[in-house]
Amino acid sequence: MAEREPSEMGRDAVITRGIVTDNPEALLRGSGTRAVWGVLREAGLRLLSDDAFGLAGNVAFRVLLAVFPFLIFTSSLTAFVGTQSMADDLIAFLIAIVPSTLIEPIVSEVRQVMTVQRGGVLSAGILLTVWFAIGGVDGVRVGLNRAYGVRETRAWYVLYPVMALMVVIASLVLVMVGYLLVIAPRAGSWLHILFPGFDPASVTIGFIRYPAAALILVSSLFLAHVVLPARRTRFSSIYPGVLFTVGAWLTLTAAFSFYLANFATYSSYYGGLAGIVAALYFLYLAALVLIFGGEINRALRIRRLARAMRGDG
Repeated sequence: MAEREPSEMGRDAVITRGIVTDNPEALLRGSGTRAVWGVLREAGLRLLSDDAFGLAGNVAFRVLLAVFPFLIFTSSLTAFVGTQSMADDLIAFLIAIVPSTLIEPIVSEVRQVMTVQRGGVLSAGILLTVWFAIGGVDGVRVGLNRAYGVRETRAWYVLYPVMALMVVIASLVLVMVGYLLVIAPRAGSWLHILFPGFDPASVTIGFIRYPAAALILVSSLFLAHVVLPARRTRFSSIYPGVLFTVGAWLTLTAAFSFYLANFATYSSYYGGLAGIVAALYFLYLAALVLIFGGEINRALRIRRLARAMRGDG
């Protein structure tokens, strides 16, 4: 059933092969809701088999550690190619798309990090922040490798440039969003010229905020599933896990915000660190959902292989 290869420092140590479910009939031959249950059960058991709960904690810590360095790099890049007003709009955009109950305790720190003037985008300090941000990407890479059941075979001089490129791409995407926020009011005027009946006041920052956030989220997930694992995977084998992750993250955000607003008492236990602890819990659950999306893709791949071997259509 399940085999594990010996651990290896610096690589994806837990590799689960075969089918974990003790009764795989629903996974391999089921249809309808029975097949959905079989896939979800196999993916859930793999979370335990691949030590995903411990790994999610590692990913959450590394991502939290990387958040502020990433903001520093993005703010420096924004100042390098844009203006201070663009940086201010970008700050407002980032704060608005994060649940208020999570961001409010650290919003002043976020603003301070993104508005402090720094030497230059390629200074030694910025390069150091990129290094810390790479740590967050590396945690996601390890999680997806385990979810897809592959051992890392790429050399460090291939891996680190790839992860650094992802950090730079993410920053450039946010800079592009900054430009969109700047031209949004002008776009309304342009559309009014082309279509006189169009109300230019309807095109606001809020108008593009959530579509832009959704596009960034979905694109980032696809890029992560394509680039970070050690094995290339077809689009048809990626999108189910990505769609599940997006839906689960939206549900998690709403549920966690409701919980924090009505039940959580972190401040009575953690004092001034309550906001950071709440963010860490949220990132832990989000990382677990991300890994689970990869596990779903892997369970679906097992099901497709079984159907192909039987000659099913």
